[in-house]
Amino acid sequence: MKNKISLTLLSFLANFIMAGFATQFGMLIEPIAEKFSANVNDVASIFSLLNGGALAGTVAAFFLIEKIGIKRITLINYLTIALSAAALHLTSSLSVVMVAMTLVGMCGGVGLCIAGTIVVSVWKEKIQSSMLVVQDATFNVAGVIFPLITTYALSNALSWSYSYLAVGFVALGTAIMALMTNFTLCEKHRDSETGKSEKSEWNSSIISAGIGLFMGMLALYTFLTWAPMFVKQKFDIPFEEAGNIITQYWSAALVGALLSTAIVSRVKIQHFLMGMMTLALIITSVIVTTEKLEWMSYLTYGYGFVCAALYNSFIAYGVSFVKQASSKNVSFILISGSAGAMFSPAISSMFESIIGLQTVMYAIPVIYAMILSMLLISHQTAVNKLVKA
Repeated sequence: MKNKISLTLLSFLANFIMAGFATQFGMLIEPIAEKFSANVNDVASIFSLLNGGALAGTVAAFFLIEKIGIKRITLINYLTIALSAAALHLTSSLSVVMVAMTLVGMCGGVGLCIAGTIVVSVWKEKIQSSMLVVQDATFNVAGVIFPLITTYALSNALSWSYSYLAVGFVALGTAIMALMTNFTLCEKHRDSETGKSEKSEWNSSIISAGIGLFMGMLALYTFLTWAPMFVKQKFDIPFEEAGNIITQYWSAALVGALLSTAIVSRVKIQHFLMGMMTLALIITSVIVTTEKLEWMSYLTYGYGFVCAALYNSFIAYGVSFVKQASSKNVSFILISGSAGAMFSPAISSMFESIIGLQTVMYAIPVIYAMILSMLLISHQTAVNKLVKA
């Protein structure tokens, strides 16, 4: 049991570390631009390297985790993050910042795959789903802690990089912890004679989980990208006031992730996920059609609550239909989610220029209706197979 706890803690730290880098770049654009005498738009584009690197990392993890071994790749991963954080703190070159952010993104993507692989290897059934959802809560907790460090550093005339250096120390501690941890439980599916991993099991439910998460992130990031402008135009209010809709979303997301953990421990992940998608469909439908401005805050809080555990709920859903989930199963679903988050702004921007903002916002509940339909079909197909068997 002690070994299980150590492995699970490592999986939580993977999400904690990634959130430490990903949740505060909006606060750092201006300080970085001032530090390096750079244009704010050029600095903002650097953070695209973080997201692009994360997508590349999840793709790399699909091929590398089983080949290299989860303990070895964990050590490499977090030592690289620690060194990159140190480079961000010490450098006087913007080029070094770009390279370091790319490496952090790639290692962060690999880390999320490692985290999912650990949980699906160590835990089963409802507790597996609960642990995966807790990872989302861990991500949101880091999203509160590290921006506070940034706020303290900036308000006390300290370097912009101190919060990232703090994440680097956490990464170094994670590497040390991984070195002292036995990963046998995560690699027990390897063939004892050949040392090769067993073939990953694939079915329609795993595929639908990946497609569903891609579409879910597409809808979510379309909302996060365009909701402030939509509210501003629809209700004719200042943009600063309309922008509060994003703050309200993230505030509810932390609470939602914590409550979702308790809910998932009591209900099947299939029922939980379909329930959340149903609520997302209803809430976004009301958001895009209501004429009552006073409703928007409550609706946004509700939407943040519903989407809080989106990522790992889809992982838990997909792997619940296989006997022994592999790192490739987890990586596939994460690749799909990363692609949805990365391409959403570009796709929604293209459609906004063609069909207008109002129609783009109407597409959000339509996407959730498509996800719900696909989950229902996938679930029914799996049930029918069990009945026939």
